[in-house]
Amino acid sequence: MRPIHTESWFRVPARIRSVNPDILLSCMVLIWGFHFIVIKDAFTNLDPMTFNTLRFLAGLPLIIGIGIRQGGIFAISRRDVGWLALTTLIGSLLYQILFVLGLDRTTATNSALLVATMPVWTALFSLAMGLTSLRRQLLGGIGMALGGVALVVLGRGGANLALSHDDLIGSGLVLSAAMINGVSAVLSKPVVDRVGGMRAAVWKYGLMTGALLVITAPNLAALSPDEFPVKSLPHLLYSGVLSGVGGFVATNYGLTRLGPTRMASYFNFNPIVAAFAGILVLGEPVNLGLVIGGPLTLWGVLTVRRNTFLRPSGQARSPGRA
Repeated sequence: MRPIHTESWFRVPARIRSVNPDILLSCMVLIWGFHFIVIKDAFTNLDPMTFNTLRFLAGLPLIIGIGIRQGGIFAISRRDVGWLALTTLIGSLLYQILFVLGLDRTTATNSALLVATMPVWTALFSLAMGLTSLRRQLLGGIGMALGGVALVVLGRGGANLALSHDDLIGSGLVLSAAMINGVSAVLSKPVVDRVGGMRAAVWKYGLMTGALLVITAPNLAALSPDEFPVKSLPHLLYSGVLSGVGGFVATNYGLTRLGPTRMASYFNFNPIVAAFAGILVLGEPVNLGLVIGGPLTLWGVLTVRRNTFLRPSGQARSPGRA
C-alpha cells in the first residue's frame, strides 16, 4: 500500500501536544459514540435540518480560527476551490441531509452501524475505477459487511416489513448517505492531495455551512425564541464543538503521532459505543438481525480496511477497460 504522509501544515496547540494520543482518541470514541444519542435527542426540540445547520454554525468560528492560526489557508487556486465546492455539494452536503433525515426515522444503533460501512463503498468505487488492487480478502470483507447490513436493516422491519415502514426508510437514507460519502471520498482525493487534508477540511466545512444556511434560511428566519429552547444549546455545543471541532483536532493529532493505520482503528469502536448507548440510554430494541448483523458488519468493515491497497501509479486502469 502506498504510504500516507502525515501533514506538518496542522500544528496542534501546545496544551494538546502533551496529551497521550491513545488516551485522547479513546475519549473521542466515547464522545463520537454518544453523539448519535445527542443528535437523536435534539430532534425533539428542533427539526433535523435546522439542528444540522445550527451545529455547523456552532463550530464554524473555531474552525476558522484554526485555519487562520495555521496560516496559508487562502493559498489555494480557484480551480481547487471549485473542485472542493463541487465535491462538497454532491458528496458531503448530500450526506449530511440524508444522514439527519435518516437518523430521525431510525435508531441511533442502526445509524451508527450503517455509517460505519463508508470504507466498504469507498473500496467498491475504487475497485470500479481501477484504483484499488483486487484481493480475495477485500471481496470477502465487502460481502460480510453487505450481508451484515442486510440483516440489520431488514431485521428492523420484522413481520411488518414494508417500504412505508419508518425504520426501513430511515435505514435506507442513512445507508445512502454512507454510500455517497464513500464515493465522494474517492472523487475528492486528487484535490485533497494537492491542497492538503487540513486545508481542504477547513474549506469544505465553510462551504458546507454556507450551503446549509441557504437551504434552511426560511426555517431559520421563522425560528422564534420559543422554538429555540435553552435546553438545545448543550446539544449544539456537544455536536458542533466537542464532537465536530474536537474530533477535527484529535484525529489530525492522532494522524501525526500514531500514523494513519493506528489512528483509523479507533473509528471501528464508534458503532459499538453508539449501540450500547442507544440500548442503555434510549432503550432502543435489540433483535436477532442486530445481534447477528451488527458484528458481521463490523468484521467486514475491519477486513476491508486491512485489505485495501492502492495500485501503484501507472497501473490504474481506466473505468472502461476490463
